[in-house]
Amino acid sequence: MTADPYPILPQGYGRGDMIALASEIGPKIGLSSAGAFILTKLIGSTDKRDWIDPTREPIFFGQQETLAARLGISARQLRNHERKFARLGLIERRTLANGGRDFRTGLGLILTPLIHRFIELLTIRDDCRASGESMKQLKALRSVRKAEVKEQLARLSGSDRMAPAILAIARRFDAWPRADRLLPMGEQLLSQHVEDATMLCSELSEWIENHSDSSCEPAHNFRSFIQEDNNQNPYVSCNDHVDKRSAGKPAHTDISKSEPDGSEQGIEQKRAAERAALQGLFESRYGLSHMVTLATEDFRFEVETRSDRGIESAFVDAAAARLKPLGINETAWDAACHRMGRVGAATCVMILDANLDHPISPVRNPGGALRGMTKAYNRKKLNVVGSLIGLHRRRGG
Repeated sequence: MTADPYPILPQGYGRGDMIALASEIGPKIGLSSAGAFILTKLIGSTDKRDWIDPTREPIFFGQQETLAARLGISARQLRNHERKFARLGLIERRTLANGGRDFRTGLGLILTPLIHRFIELLTIRDDCRASGESMKQLKALRSVRKAEVKEQLARLSGSDRMAPAILAIARRFDAWPRADRLLPMGEQLLSQHVEDATMLCSELSEWIENHSDSSCEPAHNFRSFIQEDNNQNPYVSCNDHVDKRSAGKPAHTDISKSEPDGSEQGIEQKRAAERAALQGLFESRYGLSHMVTLATEDFRFEVETRSDRGIESAFVDAAAARLKPLGINETAWDAACHRMGRVGAATCVMILDANLDHPISPVRNPGGALRGMTKAYNRKKLNVVGSLIGLHRRRGG
């Protein structure tokens, strides 16, 4: 009579995957860090074939004293961990009355329950990862909100800052938790905090719009960020001809050139007039709205979903939402915001996003390129208006 086959891991998975899974989600299934580590050692002490061969069963036969000594704990501590594994349904203790194990009789710690629960544990891992990504996005958005409040408050006159409503807003702002305390809050509390932060930003923007003493001007460094200094030849190109690029060179940091369209001779005056007109447009109060028309469909969608907010807030939030799809980490974004302001950093992100499909030299590393643009800005060599003009031409403007 043929014995029933033992359960095995799904095709494509093996013992190494089980070890990685136990290590990653141990705390989420009731294990301490030490418990998760010990469980991975038990799994690793079995034969890898035990997890994929239906004629074999994963069993740990080692003696408690031996394993405890190897782990640097007492036999009693190890027994307590084993009992907890059994209570959590992760193993089955099939041993002698004194806890003895025997290879010949198949007595030991049976790890088959882990195989039965593998899909469940995978789901827990995936949920944890999704929650982690959501938390990172919420943290990044809180960073945007914090910068927004600081910039809005900086626009106020001295008398406006002493207004009761502004003092109340400032007190609420000062009570925000520090950045290093955001992730420990948990997803639900962090999400609520970001909602409250968004509401505070809206209240502050509304107050500024309705009070004549407020400057209501763009952020102080936006104009200098967008202007071009024609005396310094400030081109730092992210879209030079492909034969000038090299994997060993720093990321290019601006997109200032249009595609080759024949000789420039005879149209220099036309180009100069176009540049002057577009630079004036980009610096006008309608500049952000026009920039949105040059953005990708995904970027415009992010702006449109935030149409209830002002164009500046919607533009910055859209850029923040594009960070993950572009592979730009929070550190690079924070550095850009710190040096160029929220709108300046958002403009760079919009430009990089729009030039992923540049026909000559597409942006291949947006994160590195954003850092390069920040460095170029620090050296006063960042030519954003040239990049926007290049986009304008590519869009058929």
